[in-house]
Amino acid sequence: MLAKASAGKEGTDVTNRKRIYAWILCFGFVLTLFVSSAYIVHEADHDCIGEGCDICETIALTEALLHSFVLLGVVLLFLFAAWAILKHPLFLDAVRRPKRSTLVSWKVRLNN
Repeated sequence: MLAKASAGKEGTDVTNRKRIYAWILCFGFVLTLFVSSAYIVHEADHDCIGEGCDICETIALTEALLHSFVLLGVVLLFLFAAWAILKHPLFLDAVRRPKRSTLVSWKVRLNN
């Protein structure tokens, strides 16, 4: 009995650790979005020296980062929607439903 209780606690500890890592990852993702956007807004009206401007190159890289995050968000949203549809009870009932109605599927008793 004691061994089961300690095994359950270890599983909960791992679950909590994963949850904390997920929150840290989400916080870092949102922080990166805000800091990148703030940098672009702050440096949008800088004194550009023309070709080879370091700030313009950094803004271009930051915009590319934001575009990749948007693409990642769209892909994750699509995957979540597909998962939600596949897990929906109506979809599962349609998949589990027998394709043809037979006497056996209706559980009809066949007496001689």
